[in-house]
Amino acid sequence: MVTNDTDRLLARYFAGELSPQDRIRLEKWLAESQEHEDYFFELTSLYQNMGTAEYPPFDVQKAIEILEEHINKTSLKTVSHKRNKRKPLAWIIGAAAAVAILFFIFNRKQDNPITTITEKGLYSFADSTKINLIEGEVSFSKNGTRDTIYLKGKASFEMNSKKAESKIVKAGNTYVKDIGTKFTVEANTPDSVYVSVTEGEVLFYSDNNTGINLKMSQSGYYLSKNNKFYKETMRGSFQFKGTTLSEVINQLNTFYGQQIELKDKSVQDLPITVTFTKEDLSTILDVVAITLNLKVDHIGDGYTIE
Repeated sequence: MVTNDTDRLLARYFAGELSPQDRIRLEKWLAESQEHEDYFFELTSLYQNMGTAEYPPFDVQKAIEILEEHINKTSLKTVSHKRNKRKPLAWIIGAAAAVAILFFIFNRKQDNPITTITEKGLYSFADSTKINLIEGEVSFSKNGTRDTIYLKGKASFEMNSKKAESKIVKAGNTYVKDIGTKFTVEANTPDSVYVSVTEGEVLFYSDNNTGINLKMSQSGYYLSKNNKFYKETMRGSFQFKGTTLSEVINQLNTFYGQQIELKDKSVQDLPITVTFTKEDLSTILDVVAITLNLKVDHIGDGYTIE
């Protein structure tokens, strides 16, 4: 029987990354049935039809040794008519270089198929997903229609809104469910995870905590010691020099991701000159209102100025 665990084991084999325990498991699995052996060779044959793309170096000799050991062990138990079904060793040696199968198993739909990224840089995928690995590593797993991206370190993500809900980023004990957005996740230690949203919205949660929603320009963090999520107050820096009130409101709306409504349009062209350094939205609006002799009200998730 071929399971997801078997596929992962085979993937590590083709990548030349088997541990001693993995090697024993693989040899045992191959010896269990002709079906298992046929499945193995089916995977290796796929390499012949996957084009001429360049792939990382592969330890062919190690693969050959494993296969030869398996054949030597199992051939004694095989009757002559079954022995004829085995593939020639020369064919096996050629197929053993099929490191591309590692990529095929996990990422059949990627333009640049890859299961684990450890090199810093910006990576683009066929479904318009972009991942900028800043430090650490990311790896991928697919379960049906759900893609899970595992992060250890720090990375920024950009996902297509139509496909975002099929993707989840897992960092430590937490999950970040994307709702079509750009966001950054920091998970350098197992004790805390930090998320900041540039565009759109994410759901930041854990297995036993429903978590928090973070929208554009919002950020939050998780502490594992108490399994709690916290939203950070956004603080922005602005320098307005004779800037009209309408433009001030536009900039604040864009940065803080909240709706500020100007009720009296007759004052939208009033100029204001003021500088803010790492201030929260409420403080900025209070200063603007006092300076222009206006009134600001906090209603629900937004503000009104009149």
